[in-house]
Amino acid sequence: MNNAADLFALFERLNIASETLDHLPVMTANDMSGIDRTQLEFPVKNIFAYDKKKNFYLITMHLDTPPLDLRKLSKQIGASGSLSFARAEVLGEKLRVLPGSVTPFAIFYDTEKTVQPILDDRLQQAKTISAHPLTNDKTTTISTDDLNKLYAHTGHVPMWVDM
Repeated sequence: MNNAADLFALFERLNIASETLDHLPVMTANDMSGIDRTQLEFPVKNIFAYDKKKNFYLITMHLDTPPLDLRKLSKQIGASGSLSFARAEVLGEKLRVLPGSVTPFAIFYDTEKTVQPILDDRLQQAKTISAHPLTNDKTTTISTDDLNKLYAHTGHVPMWVDM
């Protein structure tokens, strides 16, 4: 679990260039406030949630996004009922990460394609995205084109949502 080496090996196979910043472990988006983010164009925070039919969603938004209205988001994405945060055990089973390390990069572990990626629409205007590389003591930046390449490789089609 939380094996960044797997991710970086995949990046290498897919010719995805990355830059990684080491920092103290952070458990929440608020913990990132102590880290110099001036070099990060689109740093993200993430939520792993599910609906009443046990459809799973990996929701990625800009780090400065105010708290989401999960009822509104549920309607926007066509979820079955309201969204709830997934338990740590489910997060580990589906994406092989621990709480505090949720990242859009973990989608490559979802080989059964049971997780729907939901991306902040503003990311389409950004050149880069910065997220944890499966561990919360680093932040890795790749191009948004390369994020799309990662999703294409895994067979996931992200849903873009105004957040």
